[in-house]
Amino acid sequence: MVFVAGGDMIGPYRSLQGVEDPGFREIGRLFQKGSVSFANQEGSLFDLQSFPGYPSAENGGGYPVAPAVVAQDIRNFGITLVSKANNHATDWGAEGLAATLKSLAEAGIVQAGSGLSDAQARAPAYIDTPNGKAALVSTASTFPPAAVAGPAVERRGLISRPRPGISALHVRQIRLISARQLATLRQIAGPIGFPAGSNGEELRIGDQYFRASPKEGTTIEADPKDRNAVLAAIRETRARAQFVVFAIHAHETAGNTDDMPPVDFEPMILHRANEAPSPDDPQPASFEVALFHDAIDAGADVIVRTGPHAVNGIEIYKGKPIFYSLGSLFLAFGGRRDYTAPSGQKKSFPAEWFETAIAVSTFQHGRLSDIKLYPAVIESSSAATDGLPHPATQNQARSILERIKTFSARFGTKVSIEDDIGVIHPR
Repeated sequence: MVFVAGGDMIGPYRSLQGVEDPGFREIGRLFQKGSVSFANQEGSLFDLQSFPGYPSAENGGGYPVAPAVVAQDIRNFGITLVSKANNHATDWGAEGLAATLKSLAEAGIVQAGSGLSDAQARAPAYIDTPNGKAALVSTASTFPPAAVAGPAVERRGLISRPRPGISALHVRQIRLISARQLATLRQIAGPIGFPAGSNGEELRIGDQYFRASPKEGTTIEADPKDRNAVLAAIRETRARAQFVVFAIHAHETAGNTDDMPPVDFEPMILHRANEAPSPDDPQPASFEVALFHDAIDAGADVIVRTGPHAVNGIEIYKGKPIFYSLGSLFLAFGGRRDYTAPSGQKKSFPAEWFETAIAVSTFQHGRLSDIKLYPAVIESSSAATDGLPHPATQNQARSILERIKTFSARFGTKVSIEDDIGVIHPR
């Protein structure tokens, strides 16, 4: 089984038919050679002119969106399997998600992580390959509240339709402070502070939690119910497929510096749905590491975390790879290197956001044989090729791979650089 993985597809926003780009085609050949080729499909795919729905109020305008034909362009590029659990899945509401799922299906792309009900969103997706049946389980910890899929409800004997949306992994950020500080904070908070935690030992103010701890810091915890549901889906999949992929869209990191603080009257829950603090911190949040190890123990063969805009490290856990981030695969902003959020904050894009790597993992008889990392740069221009990846030059390749090598060393993973390609041979 050859598993090819890319990062977030933020674009393209127009059809690639007729676009001649040798570098882009070279990247596409990597995906076309995979038994399974995966990326995170970040935006919406439908024809806006004839779309009967509406933009979601939560994100201020329904961005990003591309014509339905782009789904076929993605399939022609070589992508066969995508995750749809992310913070942009419902930019255009339930109607937009349903239209996007239709576009993907008509293009022959298999998706997991979203659906027309909570059961569909949680369910694994299966794809037949010449090397056996592969499957994907997908979820997201970064998302707006209305994106969560739900079951049908009963009202006065009548049953509704279920709610379309994504497979959600709810998380909460907890600030660790001293017992004395917590007692003082309870007094200061007064009626806007609420007891939280299993025994009421924590304090909740808005969406922020505080817990007494001998060591100051910040931690993020996942909802046990959601966590157990995801792991159960992986166990179910293991019994039915020869190869299991687990993907999560998670912006959360170990850092806690918000370089785009919320503006007045912007709900914190929506602010965090778009970007977590320290989004480029290479150290993942602690809940992610624990979840990924448990996912492999449950039967996953490979883990792909999407969401961070820059490349991150790679861990080999019990012989199975964990990609903590491959950055973006597509990143189309028309040549601009900054962005103004719907609430007004401005964000500048560092050069690292336009650098990525395509990971080609080869498995022999169910065991990881090797991983090859092909460094690439993403074009930033006003041309039709804006946002598309191209092979990195020698100096660019060295810079990208050295960064991955450094980040991976923190997990005990050795990355060799051979002819401008990163190579990992598991022990």
